[in-house]
Amino acid sequence: MKSSIIILVTLTLLIACKEEKTSSINKYFDLKTTISNQINILNTKKPSFNKTVWSNNIPETKLIKIEDWSKELELFLQTDLNKPAYLNSYDITQSDSTIVYTLKAKENLPAKSVKIYLQKGAFTGLEATITNENYLYETDKHIKMTLANGVVSYYLIEGTQKLVFGDKKAFKIEAKAQK
Repeated sequence: MKSSIIILVTLTLLIACKEEKTSSINKYFDLKTTISNQINILNTKKPSFNKTVWSNNIPETKLIKIEDWSKELELFLQTDLNKPAYLNSYDITQSDSTIVYTLKAKENLPAKSVKIYLQKGAFTGLEATITNENYLYETDKHIKMTLANGVVSYYLIEGTQKLVFGDKKAFKIEAKAQK
């Protein structure tokens, strides 16, 4: 009897381990790894960027060296669609140069659309629309990233935010690598 229980427990553990491995398979383009690699490259190279922030429709541009790219590109990491809850939530349209993920009509997830740009199979950029809504605020964001020579050379974050007791406010951040 004891040996039967031990065998049953062992088989259960083996099956559980095997299921865990299959759940980590990426159905969608692996943006998490791709963006994380870019963060590592940028943290190592420490390139200068001309960063423009619009406040009340007034742009202010500064030449900066960003110290922590993981914070700067955090929003881009949110475009990762390889999460168990997102499985089968997106329609996929693919060509040689793009992969477009569009949220299915009955789904309610933050990333509404994600467009991946490729050149000869290599990642060259992305665009995404992300919305968040709760009882305190709602935000709509459009983000864009472009690579040159395998490294981020441009990114844009723009959108609107509305607090429950406030007006809708627009925001925009744009950064270009200094040549």
